[in-house]
Amino acid sequence: MYMPIALLMPALSPTMTEGNIAKWTKKVGDEIVSGDIIAEVETDKATMEVEAVDEGKLVSIIFPEGSENVPVNKLIGVIALDGETEKDIEQFIVNNSDINTNSNFSTDKKPNSEDDKDIDVQLEEKKLDDKHNVKNLSVNNVQAEVSVKERVLISPLAKRIAQIKEIDISNIKGTGPKGRIVKRDIEGSNIFKEDKFINKAENNEDVIKLSNVRKTIAIRLQEAKSTIPHFYLKGKVQLDSLVNERMKLNNFLSQNNENYKISYNDYFIKALALSIKKVPSMNSIWNNDGSVTQFRHVDISVAVATDNGLFTPVIRQSCNKNLETISKEVKNYASKAKEGKLLPEEYTGGSFSISNLGMYGIEEFSAIINPPQSGIIAIGDIVDDIAVVNNEIKICKTMSYVLSVDHRIADGATAAILLKYFKFYINNPSAMLI
Repeated sequence: MYMPIALLMPALSPTMTEGNIAKWTKKVGDEIVSGDIIAEVETDKATMEVEAVDEGKLVSIIFPEGSENVPVNKLIGVIALDGETEKDIEQFIVNNSDINTNSNFSTDKKPNSEDDKDIDVQLEEKKLDDKHNVKNLSVNNVQAEVSVKERVLISPLAKRIAQIKEIDISNIKGTGPKGRIVKRDIEGSNIFKEDKFINKAENNEDVIKLSNVRKTIAIRLQEAKSTIPHFYLKGKVQLDSLVNERMKLNNFLSQNNENYKISYNDYFIKALALSIKKVPSMNSIWNNDGSVTQFRHVDISVAVATDNGLFTPVIRQSCNKNLETISKEVKNYASKAKEGKLLPEEYTGGSFSISNLGMYGIEEFSAIINPPQSGIIAIGDIVDDIAVVNNEIKICKTMSYVLSVDHRIADGATAAILLKYFKFYINNPSAMLI
């Protein structure tokens, strides 16, 4: 006899412990074939597609779209095979659902059957004794001190599903015998408990819940700033040669109907990679056991700003790639990052990062190191500046940069050598071809 197939919340990244159901691409009743995309899950890094590995019919969705903080390996849906009855499926869900027994539900009699016996559920809203809780949980400035009691008839399976989905059953009209709430009533409901939503608080303040991605970024940045001994080196470099070189190159590409352009950031990525290759000790990451791992290839993480937070896709073996390849990879990763489609292998790794806010008119800033990397370089805007060249005062293009370095991995002198090479490559872009 075949058993129904459990769909579990997958671990889609090394650091993922829970996820949000962003979207179900299949609905109950759809036939599933191995390889089908059945859902989109928001991880601590990005929104990723979930593929089916088994075949059958999707017969139940335990967590609907919008469900948050679903633990890894939690039952989120069920695929059934031919010959399985609805009772088999319901029993499978009951047996495979890890329900927290400390719930707000209580029963006043023990049923003899999971399907045929009514359960009187005593539902009572908790009193809130803390103004902070009132602020976080109130939806329409409801008086939290009011205690509401009502009797609700609900089948055991429907009760379990309601607990899993955190659905408020007090506002659901049952379609079963004597108005009992049954499975179909729960699956068609979108009435969630009030504390799942973020709502307007008192004094015209809004309490905003962070996405998993934002929470992860916040935790990592706090950890980085509080545990990594940062030191900073800043400088300024002339870009006249690079500006002219880029202009000629992009004009050439346009005349030959090429569908891409080389950005300043593409040059900066290439220059940084070549500079790190010259200073191998900077091509390292810090291990928590007090050791350092040094790499043979230079992988550069590129900061990409999106509405959902900052992502750092990695340009692998940057030294071995020409400007065209780097440019196309960066644009592809930036597009995927903004759509939340980056894969784990596209944003994990890297020994050094680059962050560029020049396009926003920021002339100079300091960036936080992305652990366990050795450092990050912050690139500012390209501006007109006055400089003395061959005893003459000239107006030239300049760019400021700030290098943040993990002092456990390198000291100031080593970092200064890295910047010496970086400045050389920027001043002499043709040297990047060597």
